[in-house]
Amino acid sequence: MEQKVTTRKVLFTSFAVDFLDVSLSLVIAVLSGSVVMLTQVLEGVADLASSGFVLFGFHRAQQKEDDLHPFGYGTEIYFWSFLSAIIMFGLTSTLSFYFGFQRFIHPETIKNLNLALIILVITFFTNGYAFVLSFLRLLKKRPPKHIFRIFYRSSLAETKTTFILDLMGTLASLLGILALMIYAITGDLRFDGLGAMVIGIVLAIFSIFLVMGIRELLIGKRASPETELRIKEAALDVEGVRGILGIKTLHIGSEKLLVDLDVHMSSHLGTKELELMMDKIKNRIREKVPSARYIQVELETPRKD
Repeated sequence: MEQKVTTRKVLFTSFAVDFLDVSLSLVIAVLSGSVVMLTQVLEGVADLASSGFVLFGFHRAQQKEDDLHPFGYGTEIYFWSFLSAIIMFGLTSTLSFYFGFQRFIHPETIKNLNLALIILVITFFTNGYAFVLSFLRLLKKRPPKHIFRIFYRSSLAETKTTFILDLMGTLASLLGILALMIYAITGDLRFDGLGAMVIGIVLAIFSIFLVMGIRELLIGKRASPETELRIKEAALDVEGVRGILGIKTLHIGSEKLLVDLDVHMSSHLGTKELELMMDKIKNRIREKVPSARYIQVELETPRKD
């Protein structure tokens, strides 16, 4: 199943779910007058805008390299993903908390409560489905228990963004259901506003988490130690390579890695043989680490102390 979960499928599913959520929540917010449903609309609109930005960034990142961008446009996805995270933090969470607080101090009766609950259940499952796709895309058959470490180290900025978006959408729907159910049981009108405030706080926390993760990619993050180890092992597999004296890596897009390798080779090799060996090293690295798109191999000799 993981092999079928592509980045394109994740992004388009998330966008479609956000569009559906906004449409349904807007109608019910008007009919019920619930501020919880209003926060669902706000969250949905911000998610829709964020998903749109990520889709646009994903399309831009697919452009091939040119004279001005010799390593391609892969890093552009980081910019649009970062912009999406800022919108979530600065707009959605703030407005959700504000409207929730206003309703908390000035409570009003909710109309069509059952209809609002039905829509929240629907959005819970639609967002949950989109979240599962993002979850599987990030895991790539790795153990689920490592999801937080995988999330932090992954260069899939667009998938990380939809992962947070869909997780927030799922949690917001769940919190909305709980708030309205408590309101229905207790009759306390303040729970409508309280639920919206809690949703706003949760959105802010996840938005900050996402911003910090994408910031590392924007300023130039190296590959994980495991990935760099595989690169070294691949180079050492080539006959004639005596050692790896240095390695530098840089994420330049989703699953796009720039590699600079300092290699110590046998001294008896001629110029032609060295060139062939450098090509073998690059090919072997690409076999073991497909994300290594641009590889620079430099010949070095160990320093004598």
